[in-house]
Amino acid sequence: MQNINNQRNREDLKNFMEMGLEPPPNMPQVFKDCIQVLGGSEIKLVIQNFLQVTYLRSQQNRLSISLKQIRSPFLNEDKERMLNAKKKWQ
Repeated sequence: MQNINNQRNREDLKNFMEMGLEPPPNMPQVFKDCIQVLGGSEIKLVIQNFLQVTYLRSQQNRLSISLKQIRSPFLNEDKERMLNAKKKWQ
């Protein structure tokens, strides 16, 4: 399974580079403005990934974020502690 994931990550990186997505493009100001209107702050790229069909289904209502694909930490210390505590209970 790990070998398949490594192969896919290399293929994704190659596809990103072919599409001009590596390094990532700057976020348009209109997106930043929308995030700020919704109460967002500290805007940064967390993950860059190809959209999958499941991401667009209203029944799914979530995006998967692989820990290996995270480009920069995005949780504050309190949220990180809460997440780690929750993982211990599972």
